[in-house]
Amino acid sequence: MKIILIGGMFPPMQTGTAFYMLNLARKLQQHGHHVEIITLGEKEGKEEEQGLTVHRLPAFRLPMKGFFKHFKIASFYPGNWSKTHRIVRHSGAEVILLVNHYLDIAFPAILAARRERIPLVCSIGTQLQSLNPRRNKILNLLDRMIVGSFVLPFCDRIIAWDMQIRQYLLDVQGAKIDRKIDIVNYGVNGEPERLLAHRHDYTRTEYIICVGAVSEQRSFVPLVRAFALLTSRYPNLKLRIIGHVYYDAAIRLAADLGVAERVEFPGEMPHDQVLTALGGATLFYSSLTGQYVGMGTATIEAMLLGVPTVVNTPLDLFGTHILGDYQHVVQSSNNDPVAIAARLADLLQDVALRERVGSGGRDFVANYLNWDLVACDIVEVLSKAAKKSDAATKT
Repeated sequence: MKIILIGGMFPPMQTGTAFYMLNLARKLQQHGHHVEIITLGEKEGKEEEQGLTVHRLPAFRLPMKGFFKHFKIASFYPGNWSKTHRIVRHSGAEVILLVNHYLDIAFPAILAARRERIPLVCSIGTQLQSLNPRRNKILNLLDRMIVGSFVLPFCDRIIAWDMQIRQYLLDVQGAKIDRKIDIVNYGVNGEPERLLAHRHDYTRTEYIICVGAVSEQRSFVPLVRAFALLTSRYPNLKLRIIGHVYYDAAIRLAADLGVAERVEFPGEMPHDQVLTALGGATLFYSSLTGQYVGMGTATIEAMLLGVPTVVNTPLDLFGTHILGDYQHVVQSSNNDPVAIAARLADLLQDVALRERVGSGGRDFVANYLNWDLVACDIVEVLSKAAKKSDAATKT
């Protein structure tokens, strides 16, 4: 197939959505499909990047300190609408895959799809939510008004990365949207062979690691409280939280609890350094603190490295592929620090359990969350959408 991927985030941005676009495009191309990418940059340009044709449209960054580091505006540039259409037409694309739904690059994508009479499929991996009830209501209202009225109605199919994304869409947009949704999971960033080559040392008890932007939805406050409960029992154990800090409640709490010297916040790091840190960790902790909880790409990278992982996600997160508690992961299903500390302690005190969970998690990701499988499933969705669109055009 000839496929155009459109999204506001692409490397060198260090986000899960950027990695998703890169790895999906690479794998689709390896499977013999013609892929071009349209994304945003500080200036316009077309380049061959990492073996892919990447078109960058000009955009300006909207300063949203403490909320969203990578928010860029594209559709206010009038030329971006015609440029998107010209790129799509010149490529001969049979389908457009829009990655995520909430950035305004969606509108030029919709126009291009309608002008070329090709299907638009939207792949969604991010929920818009807040722990502040008033702010959450506002986000839901804006989501229904803008995305529900001006984006999703123009999408022929919607790909949800997991069951929590699907539930979010149903709750915010209504049950009627379910007829458009397909569940297609995601894979690790980069080449999995590198991660699979790692042999984890389960005897080490040096540090617990977390990766992800420290935000209201991923505050790590419950984890810091749980870690403080473990410090006397494990005097050499540290907690390392890697990611851009938007929300400093966990930093302040660590100081208040007297564990600041043992809780590290190194900030955002290059991906290779993150993988190195993951490989040396005793445990990985994955938790979102919003209504809808999923697992980011760093979590499944840790699992593929064989690092035993604690999550607060539902075990049916990936649909038909069910996670086993104390088999693939250890589930800590709420944000109670005492419960979190108990799950962490189960692993910290039992080398055999760490190895069993680490090995089980590795097998789960290798079998079900790999880009070959993801690419095949996405192509199936895209092909059906293209065939349906083609038949409608002919009639």
